[in-house]
Amino acid sequence: MSKKKKEKSRQQGTYALCITAGLILGLGLGPAMDNVVVTMIVGGIAGAIAAYFINQKATNKRH
Repeated sequence: MSKKKKEKSRQQGTYALCITAGLILGLGLGPAMDNVVVTMIVGGIAGAIAAYFINQKATNKRH
């Protein structure tokens, strides 16, 4: 596996983990806020944003 493929795979894994964690957090907080769908969407978006910043920080450290 080339270095470029490993990098892309690592970034995709980070996105998948963060978005899934956001969706699960949204699902857990949904009943408390009386709207499961909105909290899951917000959690997924927050997870994607967190993954973006994690990947940016890791990419900038290596260069």
